[in-house]
Amino acid sequence: MRVDCNCSSWVRRMKNAAKEKNLAAKSVKEAAGIASGVSETELRELAHKLSERVKELNCLYGISRLVEERKSSVDEILQRVVDLIPAAWQYPEVTCARIKLKNSRFKTANFRETNWKQAEIIMVNGKRFGTIEVYYLTEKPESDEGPFLKEERNLIHVIAERLGHTIEHKLAEDSLQSLYQEEKKLRERLQAEMQGRIDFTRNLIHELKTPLTSLVATSQLLFEEEKNKKLVKLAQYVSEGANNLNNRIDELHDVVKGEIGTLELDLKPLNLGELLVSLVEETRALAHQHGISINLKMDGSLPEVYADPVRVRQIVLNLLNNAFKYATEGGRVIIRVTPKSSFVTVEVCDRGPGIAEHVQQHLFEPGYQVAQPAKHSGGLGIGLALCKLLTELHGGKIWVKSQPGKGSSFFFTLPLLGER
Repeated sequence: MRVDCNCSSWVRRMKNAAKEKNLAAKSVKEAAGIASGVSETELRELAHKLSERVKELNCLYGISRLVEERKSSVDEILQRVVDLIPAAWQYPEVTCARIKLKNSRFKTANFRETNWKQAEIIMVNGKRFGTIEVYYLTEKPESDEGPFLKEERNLIHVIAERLGHTIEHKLAEDSLQSLYQEEKKLRERLQAEMQGRIDFTRNLIHELKTPLTSLVATSQLLFEEEKNKKLVKLAQYVSEGANNLNNRIDELHDVVKGEIGTLELDLKPLNLGELLVSLVEETRALAHQHGISINLKMDGSLPEVYADPVRVRQIVLNLLNNAFKYATEGGRVIIRVTPKSSFVTVEVCDRGPGIAEHVQQHLFEPGYQVAQPAKHSGGLGIGLALCKLLTELHGGKIWVKSQPGKGSSFFFTLPLLGER
């Protein structure tokens, strides 16, 4: 925006300079016509005309200097322009001036309305914004326009035009400054609200984690020490529930950190094949509980990726948990890995009920949950949002392909070692 304003301002200055040049050109032409034999009276008349033109140019130069003073307000510029005007007219000692705007008046100290008046409209953004008025305080001989010269008509026109451009520019600057201040206040308010949200979430997580840590430790100890099978089973349920809740809280914390840009990765060379084999074995019992099988499909050894092992594990486990929830009993979940030139694609496929197209675009939004029955419902709806966040932090992408009744496939990519 600043560049455009400066360019337009420069163009206007060039146009005004050309007009000032035209004012002086007339006098130069007259001077060029002086030849031998010109009478002394004619020379005095010509010298007077040149003197008048110099006064006009001094006035325009003074206005240009005022306009270039960035620290001056519009009101200050207009008052100082009014004070410059009388000296540029033929009879400065009896000249006064006034600039009239909608809600403002700027006038010389000796201002008084009389019958001898010259005026010009000030246009701003194509609309009438005010007028410049020049008065003679006493009657003067008739000239081109009452007691005024035609050159003075040209001069007041140029001044009005110059002021119109100046006011336009200053109003635009004031508007931009006002918008900037408004945006600054909104930004500060948003930052304060975000900080409040962060503080609240941190406090909430702390309040939840403190008793939960004790519960996890106690249930685990009870599970290990108790000999009564019924109590062992109950302790196991408590331990699993507590660990589940603990994981959800950790995921919530990760999402919050990701939103504010404080979630960091521990990137290193990673054997993705070994990690996936380990995860398949780890989750096989869980898959069996859901009545489904899990298979890993990959061609031989995979090239190493550059990733955070803990976070990649988190992504895959979230996708597997979703697949286990929605896959039909007796079906299977497939993990398929496809290496490309600069990245590797991991697909987690189930044969569940599928997802409607209008729902797919919302799947990776925090808090969004698919409104269809699953074998194990619940959760905060942040698992897929966290997958998207972690994938993008790795420089990868995540997406879904699904059709109702035909299951779903979730894909994500990771950069190969040396490509990030």
